[in-house]
Amino acid sequence: MSARALSREGHAAMSLRGETDRWVLIQQNTFTNWVNEQLRIYNCELIEDLQPDFSDGVQLCYLVEALQGKKIGRVIKNPRNHHQNLENVSKALNAIANDNVRLVNIGSDDIVTGNLKLILGLIWHLILRYQIGKTKFPTKKLMLAWIQAVIPECGIGNFTTDWNDGIALNALVDFCRPGLAPDWRHMSRSSGLDNCRVAMQLAKDNFDIPLVVRPEDLASPDLDELSGMTYLSYFMKIDSPGYFATLKIIQSLLKYGTCNNFASDWQDGHLLANLVKSLGENVPNLTGSNSENIQKGLEAAQRLGVNPILTAKEMCDPEVDHIGIMAYAAYFKDFKPTKTPAERVVLSSPPKNVYVGLESNFSVRIEDDNVSPSDVRAEIKGPDSSPNVRLSWTGSIGDGLFTPEETGVHRLSVFCNNQLILGCPVTFKSMADRSRISFTSVESCPVGMITELKVDSSGAGQGDVRVEAQSPGGRIQNLTAVYRHGQYIVNFSPSEAGVWNLSVLYDGEHISGSPYSVVVYDPASVRVYGLEGGIVGSDLTFHADHSSAGDGDLDVNILYEGSRVPANVTEDSRGVNRINFTPQGAGIYKVHVNFNGTEVKGSPYMVEIFGGGRATVSGDGLSLVPLNKTAYFNVDTQGSSSKVDVEITGPSGQRVNKVVKRKSSGLYQVEYIPTEVGEHKIDVFHGGHPIQSGPFKAKVYSSDGIIVSNVPPVCMYGNPVKFNINAEKAGPGNIEIMINSGTIPCQVQTLNEHEDKYFEASFIPEGPKPHLVEMKFNKKEVIGSPWTVAVIDPKSFNVTGDGLYLCHTNKKASFNINNKGEINQSFLHLKISAPSKRTVPYNIRRTKEGHIVEYIPTEVGDHRIEIKYGDSEIEGSPFTAKAYDTHAIRVSRFGDTLVGKSVDFTIDVTSAGEGQLEIMVNNGNLPNTVEMENAGVYKIAFIPEQAGKQYVDINFNREPLPDSPFTCMALDVTGALVRGLKSVLPTDKASTFTIQSEGVGSLEAAVDVQIYTENGDKMPSRLSTNIDGTMKVEWTPVMAGQHRVEIYFGGQPIEGSPYYVDVFDVASIRVSRFNQRGVGEPASFDVDLSQASRHDYEVIIKSPSGRTVDHSITTEDRDWTKNIAYIPDESGPYSIYVSYAGYELPGCPYIQNIDDGGLPTATGDGLYSGEENKNASFSVDVGNRVGDLGVKVEGPNSIAKTTLEQKEGRYIVSYVPVEVGVFTLVVTWNGKDIPGSPFHPKVVNPHKVEVVGGWQQILDNKDRVHLVVGEPKHIAFDISEAGPGHLTSEVTGPASSLHSVIEATGSAQVTMTFTPEQEGNHYIHLQWSKLALPKSPLLGYAVHGRQDNKVILTGRGLKEASVREEAEFNIDGTQAGPGTPEVTLTGVKAEIPVKVIAIAQGKYRCQYVPVIPGAYLLNITWNNRQLRGSPYKVNVIGAFYPNKVTVSGEGLTGGIAGRSLNVTIDTRKAGPGELTASCMGPNKAAYCELEDNRDGTFELRIKPQEIGRHVLQVKYGGEHVQGSPFIIKVSAPPDASKVRVTGPGVEHGILAKFQSKFIVETKGAGAGQLTVRVRGPKGSFRVEMKRDSQRDRTILCQYYPTEIGDYHISVKWSSVDVPGSPFLVHIVDTMAELEEVMRSSMSAGRQPTPRSYDEWREKL
Repeated sequence: MSARALSREGHAAMSLRGETDRWVLIQQNTFTNWVNEQLRIYNCELIEDLQPDFSDGVQLCYLVEALQGKKIGRVIKNPRNHHQNLENVSKALNAIANDNVRLVNIGSDDIVTGNLKLILGLIWHLILRYQIGKTKFPTKKLMLAWIQAVIPECGIGNFTTDWNDGIALNALVDFCRPGLAPDWRHMSRSSGLDNCRVAMQLAKDNFDIPLVVRPEDLASPDLDELSGMTYLSYFMKIDSPGYFATLKIIQSLLKYGTCNNFASDWQDGHLLANLVKSLGENVPNLTGSNSENIQKGLEAAQRLGVNPILTAKEMCDPEVDHIGIMAYAAYFKDFKPTKTPAERVVLSSPPKNVYVGLESNFSVRIEDDNVSPSDVRAEIKGPDSSPNVRLSWTGSIGDGLFTPEETGVHRLSVFCNNQLILGCPVTFKSMADRSRISFTSVESCPVGMITELKVDSSGAGQGDVRVEAQSPGGRIQNLTAVYRHGQYIVNFSPSEAGVWNLSVLYDGEHISGSPYSVVVYDPASVRVYGLEGGIVGSDLTFHADHSSAGDGDLDVNILYEGSRVPANVTEDSRGVNRINFTPQGAGIYKVHVNFNGTEVKGSPYMVEIFGGGRATVSGDGLSLVPLNKTAYFNVDTQGSSSKVDVEITGPSGQRVNKVVKRKSSGLYQVEYIPTEVGEHKIDVFHGGHPIQSGPFKAKVYSSDGIIVSNVPPVCMYGNPVKFNINAEKAGPGNIEIMINSGTIPCQVQTLNEHEDKYFEASFIPEGPKPHLVEMKFNKKEVIGSPWTVAVIDPKSFNVTGDGLYLCHTNKKASFNINNKGEINQSFLHLKISAPSKRTVPYNIRRTKEGHIVEYIPTEVGDHRIEIKYGDSEIEGSPFTAKAYDTHAIRVSRFGDTLVGKSVDFTIDVTSAGEGQLEIMVNNGNLPNTVEMENAGVYKIAFIPEQAGKQYVDINFNREPLPDSPFTCMALDVTGALVRGLKSVLPTDKASTFTIQSEGVGSLEAAVDVQIYTENGDKMPSRLSTNIDGTMKVEWTPVMAGQHRVEIYFGGQPIEGSPYYVDVFDVASIRVSRFNQRGVGEPASFDVDLSQASRHDYEVIIKSPSGRTVDHSITTEDRDWTKNIAYIPDESGPYSIYVSYAGYELPGCPYIQNIDDGGLPTATGDGLYSGEENKNASFSVDVGNRVGDLGVKVEGPNSIAKTTLEQKEGRYIVSYVPVEVGVFTLVVTWNGKDIPGSPFHPKVVNPHKVEVVGGWQQILDNKDRVHLVVGEPKHIAFDISEAGPGHLTSEVTGPASSLHSVIEATGSAQVTMTFTPEQEGNHYIHLQWSKLALPKSPLLGYAVHGRQDNKVILTGRGLKEASVREEAEFNIDGTQAGPGTPEVTLTGVKAEIPVKVIAIAQGKYRCQYVPVIPGAYLLNITWNNRQLRGSPYKVNVIGAFYPNKVTVSGEGLTGGIAGRSLNVTIDTRKAGPGELTASCMGPNKAAYCELEDNRDGTFELRIKPQEIGRHVLQVKYGGEHVQGSPFIIKVSAPPDASKVRVTGPGVEHGILAKFQSKFIVETKGAGAGQLTVRVRGPKGSFRVEMKRDSQRDRTILCQYYPTEIGDYHISVKWSSVDVPGSPFLVHIVDTMAELEEVMRSSMSAGRQPTPRSYDEWREKL
């Protein structure tokens, strides 16, 4: 049987003759190799024969998935029958058809049955679609067109015989990488096979092009066209070496635009037009459609001699394949770009060091003889001016001269034939002339005072003035400069004495003479001492210490009655002067002390000088005086005639009228009538001076000033009756108290030891009867006397009821109050306090027996119930009622259980309150155990003995819990058995097992089976009931690993549960790392068991002749990998069979081809490329060969050091190149070059690719590249030091990738160009020979084209503003196109927020309110581009009002030395001004720190270093604010050792008459907090503490002991025990016991300090 065979140039070649043609075998082998290349990329198993290997569809599905890069659905990996084979093949064919691959007359059955013709046809369709391209045009024609364009000398006309001699293939390799096959023109056509081998090996080693066609087949005359096209397509597919070589040619020719591909970049015609323009041909403006634009470019190209391959319509088709455009583009390769006028002139030297009013220059150079100097012009534009530019030429060098008229950024533009040259415009800054700035300084000034300095910059041009002051200690202070009337006014207020350096900077540079020195002195640091007064005629000496005041002169001037008194000033030591003068008369002397002409702190000082006479004063009017009665005393001047004067001051500070009568010579009588009680101060003056024995103190009293309070109307028998006596307004006198006509003793104690004004009186009633209290002061009844106190027997009260002791929350509780006698309900007082101290409301009502009290507690815990009758508590009060809540008890859940197994649960009563917990199981018939787990949490356990429901009753305080009783079921499963559960199973295999029961009953409702994978995922399983009552469990494991099978009955695991099943996946076992050399040499492979469990495996190796080959097994990687090795004794394919746990691995047998052997081979990146100063490496596989490996790496100017490391039949070679360039790498074995040697790795360094002019030249202040939509962006790179590489770029815009072109603009310079299409972020990725540049990717931001020069600004706020007044200006952008403004206003000390309000389309109103005067810069941008003239200078002026500054804070009231005082200063209403603050103590200045809150308020922190009076000065604008200076009292830190504790309350005593008061004296202990705690035999006591006023340093303490025992009294001052604390006080019952305690104390070394009651009464 025979049929017609298509020629070798057909599209599906297959012979049906009995003998297969040679070209068919070549095609089959080529297609098989191509399929394996795709599967290898996808890491799939390779095929040997297309017919059987595609028959089950598995490998075909993997091939389609590899080509499409996605899954096509579930593939049946181990098809068992013909139907499953068809299903797999259909899935693959459907996926191919869905990807627009047309399949004609190819069905699933054709593939399954092995129709080789149709299989080859199918693969050719796949090669066309996924390898060559999805083109609508003849593939062969386009491929030939490209080849003919790139190697025209070879005259290629087909894909068969024209390639047999290998010369064309070598030429193609050399085109893809020039120099790779430079001798192709000299090759012999008779050496076709060798030529093919060389070219194909070069292509594989350098371009990774696989040998899908063998060299023997390519050199064979039987080569078929499809095999040739398949192999050659690797040179021209997307991202192939031919693709990049052609792309590089176009990129090198382009001077405008960019080219990144041969598809979308060409569709609008702009790239073709730019290419033709770059070659010097004119192209009309592109304003039409894409097709029209391309047509214009094709026509212009035809004028250059390049004829189109595709039509314009075909080129703009989105579906056009790259091969057609790439072939057309290749015909431009022999053209050279032409220079434009803009490239013929360069800016060789830009302007530098440019100053206003001074001539500056720049240089340009002509680089083309066709350009005349007259063709070149330059212009400069400043912010508001355009200075004239003059160009003078010397040969091809032009020198540009200009004189700037203003400061700011200027722009230089150079044109050639009216085209802007490359690199322009260039911006530079014109700076002010600092030599024209003058500064008015001072030689010296005092500390704290504001000194005005002036900077005159009117003749220097615009610039920023900044003044810095450096203190003697090195601290830098920025001074505010306020612009006023053409000058800057600077206020200098130094804070310390010494030499200060003032630096005046203009635009950041020192002016002439800067820095200036200023001597600062501090008059406040001068200390004057020794002026305590004197006597007429005696020398008086005092001192002035100015050692801390800085350099200066001291001047002393003493005045007496207007006349100057001579004084002698001498120097005692450095900085200390002694002043001496002699007073000639009595009176006041004024001492003025000046330092450097400034009066020192405290000056003038007043010194009092006395005469020599003495006067005496006597009389009753000087001591005890009755209120509103005339008092008398005498003054005897001893005969002196000097004037006598008297001043009498009452306790309130008011002066008392007096009469001074002269009785005789030198004797005077003084009369006065006091009108208020208390101590009166009497000052007696003789000759204008107080006498030495004065002043005198007179005590005035009143008998009506005694006030008695708190006399109780009712009292309990046995309790003391207490009441208070206030003698504050009574003055001195005697108080008499009588109880029942004096038959009952009364005790009186003072409440304040140091102020005898407040007293407490007490007595013990004799019995339950009325008691009469009478009181007299100085024998007169006091107001209110007498009083009657009713005394009640406390035992007559009877209080009963559960509500006193136990109660349930939110339920009513009650108790009864009864009395033997009549109860006056108005005297009955109750208080019920919850645990939170909240008062619980109650209701009291009268009954026949007495009173009943009802209340509802809402909190769990102890409730305190206080019951008083009158002011006395009844017996038993206070009572404690414990509230509980059964709803707050938490019982943990407990489920069903098994008979004989413990049931455990917990009961949490922590929130339920106190009470009794009762648990009972099955009415008490089943015992239980109770254990405490934590406080309030109990663990309960019981063990069911019989099956059935179990009942648990829980009571709390005999009240059942809301859900009680709790129940559970007890089950008996002792007879449950599991049958048929295997311990080992493969994946994807269904398995079953059964559960049997004996005596358990029905399993259906109680059985639960849970199966979990090794990862914890739950596996599905199905349970069903068999006829015999057993349960069948069905499940299919799908994942390898140990599975856990848990079986429960009634929620409890049966005996033996959980069970474990080891599931393995035979597909997870990998056979890899096939290693073979030749016959007689070891061959090996690995069996990787790392993803499988541990079970038996078997390996069988069959030789090509069918014999079983012996092998050895070695273990690697902790038993996970088995290395199988054997020695082949014949060449050919060896079949390898691997089985695991009895299952053969899919893909068996594996085929290992054994050849005849040869030289070692080298692989690795280090053979072809490297990076400077970084390690490069490759490996040499020598197998079992014996010999010497030689490696030598030579660079252009160096030899790289190499290291060799031998590992299991191969060498790892490493070297570090220390320079860039093309290296020569020679690898020899036994002196002979191995295949490919010598190699030529190219070493580069991406860090040496630099932007021309530096990276900062292309970046803005946000480190972004500034871009403009629609404007090409050019970035020039210097690659001279980067090594033999090429720069590639990728630009990603907001929506898509952009075309970018990189072209050479010099021998060592390339320029990257792209054009932004949308506004927004752009990411620029840059690589040098596939290595990213250090700053890659760069971030760029594109804005729309510049139209900001059409933005109009109006308004006063653009130039000036006043402090705290709203300023405004308007922005009109209606002529500038769509956009929005951004406005900022910044100064040296502050940034002022600007409110931008849209008032119409494109129009905006801007408002701001400055708070600090000075010069500000107003920055305005439109669409992120700064407006012309921006930033604008704005002067802010204004007045200040120190009297509107408010100072507040706790720091003004005083503090403690060493601790910070905080003060708040508010200047918001005071206008602009400089705020200063200083604080001076008695001898040292306190540290002050001002913090600006940025809202007109400041926080002042003062840290005083010493105690005493401090003076705080706060100034605003150099003037004191309201209230300044402030006086602050600073106390010493707390010192507990200075506290003294005295009194009977800290001494032993007898309970019946124990006096529990004691005094704590804190004078001298500094500021602090007093803490007193008393703990008696049964707990703590409340301590009462009183003092007369907040300033009183004496505190009276008292506690109330009620039983005998030891009392511990802890007294602490600021948390530190005072001396003697804690005090141990023994309170006993009898005097004998007290004496024993006293003796014990003395023997222990403690001296008692008893104080009797009589002593305390005397004190009172």
